[in-house]
Amino acid sequence: MIKTKGVYYSDNIFDESNLIKLISSLKEKNKIIGLCVGAFDLLHAGHIAHFVSAKKYCDVLIVGVTSDKFVSKRKNGRPIFNEQLRAYSISQIKPVDYVFISDYLTANEAISLVKPDFYIKGPDYKNKDAEEINSERDSVKRVGGKIVYTSGEKLSTTEIIKHIRKFKKN
Repeated sequence: MIKTKGVYYSDNIFDESNLIKLISSLKEKNKIIGLCVGAFDLLHAGHIAHFVSAKKYCDVLIVGVTSDKFVSKRKNGRPIFNEQLRAYSISQIKPVDYVFISDYLTANEAISLVKPDFYIKGPDYKNKDAEEINSERDSVKRVGGKIVYTSGEKLSTTEIIKHIRKFKKN
């Protein structure tokens, strides 16, 4: 588990070695495992709705929170909250069972680690034909899982930040 100071500690945040042990135990019990991966920076209602919808596919929902170093490589000026705060916030959402910090540039390594029955993406990825999502689809197939998509309206942290910055200028 990640040891954080003060109020940002949670028993359901795991490091990779403990996560692997946990997953092995869950699979022995024939639990259906779902995986979501993302930055989940500036937590908002869209994230929560995504997790609520994702939980419908599985017995156990595991969320990989992308590490600070990789969020900063992909999103200019981000993350707003560090990985431990983001992991803590996600760990407190009711449908989320376990959280780990995904210290990878892409989700492919997290998929290989967790080997989920369902890799769960947001609705904006459903018909997307891009190298990254196609690679994730291949990774899920390699571990014997299936990619599924939640439904609902897309809310974007990036768009929320743009809106705040625009409002701040006025």
